[in-house]
Amino acid sequence: MTVKILAVDMDGTFLNSKKQYNKARFLKQYEQLKQNNIRFVVASGNQLAKLVTYFPEINHEIAFIAENGAHVVDAGQELAFAHLSKEQFIEILNAIDPVYTSKMVICGKQSAYVHSSMNGEDYAKVARYFEKLTVIDDFYALDDLVCKITFTAQENESFTIFEHFQKQSFVKDKVLVSVSSGFNFIDLILPDQHKAHGLKLLLQKWQVQPDQVVAIGDNNNDIQMIKAAGYGFAVENAVEALKAVAPYTTANNEQEGALQVIDLVLQHQPPFA
Repeated sequence: MTVKILAVDMDGTFLNSKKQYNKARFLKQYEQLKQNNIRFVVASGNQLAKLVTYFPEINHEIAFIAENGAHVVDAGQELAFAHLSKEQFIEILNAIDPVYTSKMVICGKQSAYVHSSMNGEDYAKVARYFEKLTVIDDFYALDDLVCKITFTAQENESFTIFEHFQKQSFVKDKVLVSVSSGFNFIDLILPDQHKAHGLKLLLQKWQVQPDQVVAIGDNNNDIQMIKAAGYGFAVENAVEALKAVAPYTTANNEQEGALQVIDLVLQHQPPFA
């Protein structure tokens, strides 16, 4: 089957630990992808404003699945932005224990927002992942469309926070779904608004079949996308849960594993022979 779409996760997959990639190598590959009518898709938990900064040369012509699937854009055209209603957002704020206020990142369409009580260490960590980040004193006064709520945690806190939100009524009632997106972030996302959903919207627009898709990821928030793709790859550094569902593996993110997969596609090497 001819490959028509190549979708990549960013942190831990396309990017190395310095949040960089081999731009010279990739841009040459990208030109070949275009010549072969293969579309390049960035699929990430990051906000769109952050993702476009990684691809200044081509961000006007590629597709982005941002915010873990809630925000989908193709060549600058917005296809979807799923969000909570104002009433749902207030109800969720009421339900969340105030002890987590200083750990929260409210992901809106215009910006991401953190509370003024967040400590400097957490802020520095969050700022690495959010290009647009605003400090506010009152989440209840927020005037933006909220698509996701993220919590930053220390190494030994992630599982505890994840388990805490699994027990909350708004998760049990599936108003939001909790998922680990790696790097000690816990995301509360809208149900069925994951990366695979964003990919499905692009497939429908481009009239492409799932078995014509290559997807590469490393973490729990990539599982649905990897399962939905005809060729699902886990990088070597991926979590075990993703490796368990990925039919294929590639080298780790420090060894440019994602770019190695692109070479296999372009050179018609197995499994693309």
